[in-house]
Amino acid sequence: MNQTRPQQVAWDAGLADLAQPPPLLQSWGHGEVQAEEGWRVERINLPQGQASVLLQGRRPFARAYVPRGPVPTSEAALGGLVAWARNSGLARLRVEPEAPSELGPVLHRLGFHPSQAIQPKHTLIVPLASDEVMLASFKAKHRYNIRLALKRGVGVEEGREPEELHRQTQATAARQGIALLSTAQYRARLAKLAWCRTYVARHEGRPLAAILVAHFGGRAYYLFGGSSGEQRELQPTYAAQWAAMRAARDAGCRDYDLWGIPPEPDPDHPWFGLWQFKIGFGGRQTTYCGAWDLELSRWRARGAGGPAQLAGRARQTFTRQAL
Repeated sequence: MNQTRPQQVAWDAGLADLAQPPPLLQSWGHGEVQAEEGWRVERINLPQGQASVLLQGRRPFARAYVPRGPVPTSEAALGGLVAWARNSGLARLRVEPEAPSELGPVLHRLGFHPSQAIQPKHTLIVPLASDEVMLASFKAKHRYNIRLALKRGVGVEEGREPEELHRQTQATAARQGIALLSTAQYRARLAKLAWCRTYVARHEGRPLAAILVAHFGGRAYYLFGGSSGEQRELQPTYAAQWAAMRAARDAGCRDYDLWGIPPEPDPDHPWFGLWQFKIGFGGRQTTYCGAWDLELSRWRARGAGGPAQLAGRARQTFTRQAL
């Protein structure tokens, strides 16, 4: 279980003072998860902001990645981060701010250029409200499926079940030909994030689906999910999402980030099924500015490897989803 330390409290409180909601991926706990998975983490107090920086490689060939940061996404904070990176002798800096595309001109002025996104660039954020208000905002099919699951006796348990989450996500990963996390990686998130739980949908004691949800700074995040594929007619994935949304609302969260959708409803897109599932929960479609790279030294950056290598390393440990 997560043991809160004074440094963690101060860091997360500082983020909350700088942005509302503060980004989960800049939280102290998220840095602890990434440290366990092989990154070096440096938490930087900038002149006008904060940045949790993930480092790969050794100086002078080190590369840095700042997921959903710095905080705030101001020119002053970005400039302070660039100055820190130069003074630290880094070869390359990648940022992926939680900011709209309008930040692009600022990043260009600071010498950044667009790169391959690691985190979801497009997402859907669902406002949390009373049961009646939320259900009314969902598509009719989603309301029907939620009520069907409840009527047919699908129950959802909130807890810490990394083994069951792994079993469910592995079943989905096998069907879709994708890679998801290990049991140990799920366990680390449950232990180290400020608030993180599994929601397991069961029917007559048999687990049918599971999701992983984190809360931070008044926002809930659906990070991972999967289902065995058994008894899909009972709609266990809808029941799990509904339970997580209601629990987040009751815990004081204002909204629920569904963590990634395709850029448009293209039936040929490999994530079209994900689009259909998530868009039915209503909410606000949000697009971020994506990832941006700054080459701090051309010869050292060549020695450090290209941006694609950093992206590949990041994707080994950052979030993916399945249904």
